[in-house]
Formats: sequence, structure tokens, C-alpha cells
Amino acid sequence: MKHIVLFVASLALGATVVLATGISTASAQTQGWSKGKSSSTPSVSDMIPKMSSDEAYTERYTFAVDLDGGGHIGVDWTVSNLGWGDGQGGAAVRVRLPGHDKYKFKEKADDDEWSYSSKKFDIDIADTRVRARGKNTFVVTHKGDDVSFKLLFKNTTPMWKPGSGEIKVKDGYYKFNMLAPRANVTGEVTIGGKTIKVKGTKKGYADHVATNIAPFDFAKRFSRFRTYNNDVFVMWREIKLHSDYGSRSYTWAVVGYKDKIVFSDPDATIRFARMRKDPKGGYKFPMAIQIDGKDGKDSIKLVMRGKSFKRIDLLENYGAAAKMVASTVSNPYRYDVKCKYTLQMTIQGAKAQVSGNSHFVMDYINE
Repeated sequence: MKHIVLFVASLALGATVVLATGISTASAQTQGWSKGKSSSTPSVSDMIPKMSSDEAYTERYTFAVDLDGGGHIGVDWTVSNLGWGDGQGGAAVRVRLPGHDKYKFKEKADDDEWSYSSKKFDIDIADTRVRARGKNTFVVTHKGDDVSFKLLFKNTTPMWKPGSGEIKVKDGYYKFNMLAPRANVTGEVTIGGKTIKVKGTKKGYADHVATNIAPFDFAKRFSRFRTYNNDVFVMWREIKLHSDYGSRSYTWAVVGYKDKIVFSDPDATIRFARMRKDPKGGYKFPMAIQIDGKDGKDSIKLVMRGKSFKRIDLLENYGAAAKMVASTVSNPYRYDVKCKYTLQMTIQGAKAQVSGNSHFVMDYINE
């Protein structure tokens, strides 16, 4: 049993998929993004870890940037009660710079081995730190043996959340905040003693998720799409709930133009087409998706036509024994679909269309 608990905990801090052995029996009554308290802009103080005592409490923070000239840097921080104890921390870092080997870092920390501030947004786990500087600026640092960096995320678009920012079910919640819908990123990366200045012009992104239900118990599927096309950015996320909560799908969509959010629908419609059966994972997933949204008199239609896909077994990095244990409670696979997209918009009486190449991602947890 000890090995099972440790394995479940390691997945929780891996920031990809979280498993738990308990199965919820909650009713199917739910409250989606569009219900509850009216939308308001999140604040920096909302991002401070709540350090709940709930058994499946987890908070996750993601900061990522696509660099000018190529390359990517991403950082995840996770705080969780899942696994071997309460208040565990984890940090995961990925760095890809042109002309350099890919760098990956992942480390867990006991509750007394990491720190955070209860008065301001400031988290430090495994020499990987994020802190707020004012209302719309964040400093991200990492000190590794081979790679270190300091990045400044300065929002060009203020923090945002979909509708109430929360899905509620009888015995829990799932909250989402977008810390940086779009940000300018500047900084430097040190590799092998050499310091390289980097920047991402309006290509920075950050979000925050908080829940007290293990994803295996909460949902069957998590889907997402985010792309930037010059002055326009569009994003959506979809969650298909577990059958214990009625198996309903909840989708939100948002469109930004320059430095403003010009459209949002916390109750958008999602449609799948060109379904493909994966003989290995066993799931049926779409190679085409359409999102339709309404915001008063404004509307959008986003069509994504898949060209190819990559299958990822989310347990493949674990040993045979651990994978066998996990497979008794979940079968998590990711489908990353490269696509051609077209966004048609009618906003404030004006019609516009943008198109480009991007990808959507679908994480299937269980049937």
C-alpha cells in the first residue's frame, strides 16, 4: 500500500494527471462556469495557496512562454494533499532553446521543505520561485545545476476568469484563473556558465487551477486550445465530468484583440467530428472540433480541422509495477492534434475572420 500511495502522489506532483483510489458517489447536480457569482477580474491575492485540509486538495500554477526566434520555457508549481501527506509541493521546469539540449527538471518537496507567503503571492519550491510584483507583473526564477533563469512576465492583458471561475459539484469544486492571458516576457537564461538574453513578445501565458477533487474522480476528459495570431488570441477549455456528476460537458471560450478581452462565453457549445478510435488507448477522439459562442449580440465560430496527431501514454514514464497499479483506477492518454483553424467573429457589429495553424490537446482520464 505504501508504494501505491507514493506512486499516486508522484503523479499528483507531476502536474500532468492526478489519480486517487477513492471513487466519489456525489449526485449529478452541478453548477458550471456560467452560474453563480457574476464574473469579476481575479486579484493577485486570489492566487495565494489556500492550504486546505481537504483530502484531495490541489493547487497548480503554470507559467509558459514561446520565445521570439524559437524556443520555449515552462514552469509548473503544484501544492497537494494527495499521496503521502498534506501540503506537499512540487516543481517542474522545461527549457528548450535553439542550439541547446532540452532541459527538464522535476522535484518534490515535503511540507517543511518549501515556502510560500500567506500575505502576498510568493511561492518557492525546489529552488523554483514565482512572485508577484504589483498587480500585473510576475517574476519567475529557477536555480538548477545545469540551467538557471530569471524571467519577468508583464501582462499586456489583465487577469481573467471564465464566468464565475468555478465548476461546483455536491462534494467539491474546480476553480480556474488566468493570471496572464497574454504577457511580454523578458529575462535571461544561464546554460553551462553562458548567459543568454531571451524575450517573448506578447507570447507569455500563466494560469492557476484549484480543486478539492482528484481529477480521476472529477472528470473523464480535459481539453484545451490556445493560440496567438498577431493581435488576436483565442482560447477555450472543456471538461467532461465523471458519470457521478452527470457526465455533462462544460466549455468556455475567450477572444482577445490587442490588449483587451473582446469576447467571452462561459457556456460555449463544443461539437466533435471525424472521430477516430485509438486501438492502443481505447478512446474515441475527434480530429475536428467546432466551438460556437455567444456574448450578447456578439458571436464566434471556431473550426479546427486536424491534420495529424500524437498519442502520449501519460503513465509511460513509470515502471511496469507502478503502471499496473495505476491502470486499475485510470487509463490516462493524451491526444495532441495539429490542426488548421478558422475563427469567424461578429463583435460590436463588425465581422472578421482569422485563420492559422495550431493544435488542440485532449487528456482522456477514463471512459
